[in-house]
Amino acid sequence: METLFTLLALALPVLLGGLWLNLLIPQQTAARAALVWGNGTLLGLLLIPQFLWGLDALGLPLSFATTGALTGVLIAVAITLQGHRHTGPAVAPARAAGFSAMPASHRALFLLLLLLLAVRCVTLGLEILWRPLFPWDATMHWATKARVWFEFAEMVPFVDNHAWLQMGGSGVFTDRHPDYPHTIPLLQVWMNLAVGHWNESLMNLPWLLCLVAMGGAFFGQLRVAGVAPLTAMGFTYLLLSMPLVNIHVALAGYADLFLGATYCAGLMAFHNWLTTRSRAQGVLAVVFALGCLLVKNEGLPWALTFIPALLLAPRTRHKLAKLALLVSLGLAFLFILMQKNPIIIKEILQLVTEFHPDGLNGTIRAVWLHDNFHLLGYLLLAILPMGFTIPGAFSRKYQGISVALACAVLMFLFLFLFTVFGAGASNFTGVGRLCIQLAPGLLFLCALLVNDLLVSGRAGRAPAATAN
Repeated sequence: METLFTLLALALPVLLGGLWLNLLIPQQTAARAALVWGNGTLLGLLLIPQFLWGLDALGLPLSFATTGALTGVLIAVAITLQGHRHTGPAVAPARAAGFSAMPASHRALFLLLLLLLAVRCVTLGLEILWRPLFPWDATMHWATKARVWFEFAEMVPFVDNHAWLQMGGSGVFTDRHPDYPHTIPLLQVWMNLAVGHWNESLMNLPWLLCLVAMGGAFFGQLRVAGVAPLTAMGFTYLLLSMPLVNIHVALAGYADLFLGATYCAGLMAFHNWLTTRSRAQGVLAVVFALGCLLVKNEGLPWALTFIPALLLAPRTRHKLAKLALLVSLGLAFLFILMQKNPIIIKEILQLVTEFHPDGLNGTIRAVWLHDNFHLLGYLLLAILPMGFTIPGAFSRKYQGISVALACAVLMFLFLFLFTVFGAGASNFTGVGRLCIQLAPGLLFLCALLVNDLLVSGRAGRAPAATAN
């Protein structure tokens, strides 16, 4: 029964997000299955904890049965709506050729990469099953809340150490970060509620689900952007095999993988919305941008990067200026609701000290020396300058996603070079984890540029071959 309920707890968020997105994504979209189920799984993993939070807000105990029943009703509604759905007009086919049109050698390589990823996911799943909760931050910042909330069947308040001492520990608990968002701990509570007891291995299986979802969404959005199937699969393989990303699955318990997947999903949908003006992509961009706030405190600056990208994007500068203002106000409002201390900006300014050269050295080593992200750092150094040779690449075609990522990178550098968090780069305790939050989005931009370079290279060789 434990295995059955574990599988049910993993299946419900997949079905919840996937079936509702199945109603939203147009039928003729390239790589639709990967797009629907990748983004849908990630969406479901974000929604289930909010259902548990809603139960607690209503004064009801945290319950797998109640949350599962609500999820089941929403799934049934989605299935019913799908049965009554009329097929809409077909959309234009993707620019890149489909899998069946690929040469046999390309199809073989595609399937080989897919097989390698499947094997890797199986081995990572075994690591999760064999290993109890292990990482430092997971035991000090996240699972503390999960264990207490599971045992009490309610979201007992967490306060800082000083408040805990003042109250004598009466009715409250404390840990290193009592102000962290509730999504990740409640996801662990969800898994433990399903099996009926505290299990430090099974509760971490959503990290494997998140990895698979990120890969599916990444591949699907690349195909929507017109990237060839083999190129899209190659970059998906690079993403899902990144050493530090894999470590955060095998040693599950941190929130960085979820934040990286959520931010990347928002960026990819935002880019494809700017390109296609698809309402579905616009909805995904807004949902995942706001979803960053639910995962980790660092989600706020990443969510804010969408605002300058929106304002500077071609053909949206005037029409969407008011929308950008509303989005910024909404983000600020949600942030204040989620935080117990509304003067966070003042606290951040107090952290600013002076330039930390050790932070710069640590950042360079983490990105370009340590084998954390394969050769992503070198790929960026090679591809970004080559991207300027593509007419209009950064001024029109990829301006939106480029502005967002540039803002994110600048905030990343500011954090580790000019604040007290520079120690997190000099001793490598924080810089790698924050890189995980940006690496998927940066790799997506690299994939777009590489595909354009390949297409222009093939186009350049074609006239020469004709002339000969």
